[in-house]
Order: sequence, then C-alpha cells, then structure tokens
Amino acid sequence: MKNELPFPNLFRCAALTFCVALSTPSSPAQVMLTGTNYHQNFNAISNGLPAGWSVRTNATAGRLGQPAPFRTSAKSWSDNPGEFGNCAGTLANCGTNYLGAEPALPVQSGTTNRCVAIRQTSVFGDPGAAFVLQIASTTGFSDLTFSLDLNLLKTNGYSTTWIIDYAVGNAPDAFTPLGTFSDPGVFGATQRSFTLGTDADNQTNNVWIRVAALNGATGTGSRDTFGIDNFDLNYAQAAPATVLAIPLFIQADGQSAILRWNDSTFALQAAPTPVGTFTNVPGATSPFTNTLDDPAKFFRLVN
Repeated sequence: MKNELPFPNLFRCAALTFCVALSTPSSPAQVMLTGTNYHQNFNAISNGLPAGWSVRTNATAGRLGQPAPFRTSAKSWSDNPGEFGNCAGTLANCGTNYLGAEPALPVQSGTTNRCVAIRQTSVFGDPGAAFVLQIASTTGFSDLTFSLDLNLLKTNGYSTTWIIDYAVGNAPDAFTPLGTFSDPGVFGATQRSFTLGTDADNQTNNVWIRVAALNGATGTGSRDTFGIDNFDLNYAQAAPATVLAIPLFIQADGQSAILRWNDSTFALQAAPTPVGTFTNVPGATSPFTNTLDDPAKFFRLVN
C-alpha cells in the first residue's frame, strides 16, 4: 500500500518566487561531448529544456516517441493536468530533503533545485512517456556510464515501472534495456547508475539515453508525478587504433627489383621522389617486378 506523507515541517526553508504558466516545445539540439564528463542539473529549465534533451509521448520499445510540449513555469507536485513540466526537486534551498507535503506556494515555486517531471494521466503518457537525451556522437570516447536521480514527487494509487534504455543510430528502431525503476510508493529521490554497452563507444552516429514508461501503469485512482534530476555522464578517451607496420621486402634479381609484402589488403604505391605524389601502381600484387632501367622510383604500402 502507498503511504501519504504527514503535513509537518512545511516551511523548513522559505521560498518566495512565483512563475506564470507557459508551454514550450522540447529542445531539438544535441549534446556534444567534451572532456570526460557531462552534467545536467536542470535548474535552468524555466528557460526551456537543455540542449539535447526532449520529452516525448507514444514511445515504444522500437520508437523514440513524438516530441511533446514542456511547461517551463513552476508546476506543483500535485497538479492534476497531464503534462511534462518544471517541478521542484526533492532538495530544499537550505540543503535538507523535502518530505513531499510542502505547499506549492511559496515553497515549491521558490525552490532553486528543479527537475524535469511528468504527471501521467489515462490519456497522457500512460504508456509512452519518455525523457530522452540525444548525444551527437561519441567519436573519440568509450566506457560510457551515467547516473541520475529518479524522483517520485507525488504518490497516488497507480504505479508506473520506468525503463532505462539506450540506442545507437540517427533514427533508432531498437533500444537496449539497462534496468528498471519500480514505483517505491513514497516521496523522494533514488539515485541509479548504468553502463552503456561497447556498441556506444567511438560512435559517429547519435547515441540516445532514455527513461521511458513503455508499459501501462497498474492500480486504481490517479497516477504519480515523476521526474528526473542530476544527470551525470562519464566517459574515457577512446584508445587510439593500433596500426601495425607492414614490411615491404625488395630483392635484386638481375636487372629487376622484386617487391614482396604479406598483406594483400595493402596497395603498392610509387612516386618519383620521397616527397613526391604517391599513386597506386596499376595491377600491382605481391610479388611485383620493377625493371631497374626504369626511372628512379620510391615505393610504399597503404591501406
């Protein structure tokens, strides 16, 4: 059974801001990885979703879903309309954890710690709601791991199991599941960590990370308000590719020089000087015979 929380300590931290409701579309940009870490705390979502992030509906195991509007003005945990919006996180301005019964005004609206949230309803996001990060590429990076806070902001009679997954490709049609988050039944944040597969390493294509409600909620009554916060992605510099030198053997044979090499995937090239323009020798395969009375040539192998 879910537990509703008591009313005490509502004003442990004063907060004094009020925002007017607005609605904006999801951010279409992509995250460009640099360094070894990407962090997003969502505290500036009153200006819109961060680059690379979108909120979606109609998501499935093989479909990203359709971009959905995002309400940038402060939204309370107990708001009834089905929508994505800007909610207070679970941490108060003074650094203590909220209990879940704090009033919308002035506490929730004035909380600087924000999170991207959704109130699901029978006709909005249940199933199919998704929080999505689009990474432009992971070229030069490997060993991708991430952590995030999964916030239950308003507990109601229905329970949703959220699936955390990822996909590789500019238009993905299949996602790899990393784990699930089941409704804990009480207000609060749960931090979870996940590791992407090696197929996400050193990718020239998009990499997508998603938190999605792919199955319908179960229970009776109303649906929860749920959010994500404090996303941290860590990665390493990809190891440079190892290139093995392929030896080119040259043997004198009378008025000819015979060139041999052991890897047929390498092409023989020639140039009139060491710094000249090298071009493929037409039809050259190992062994290749070069007549010594020809003009001077310099040879190399390329792949």
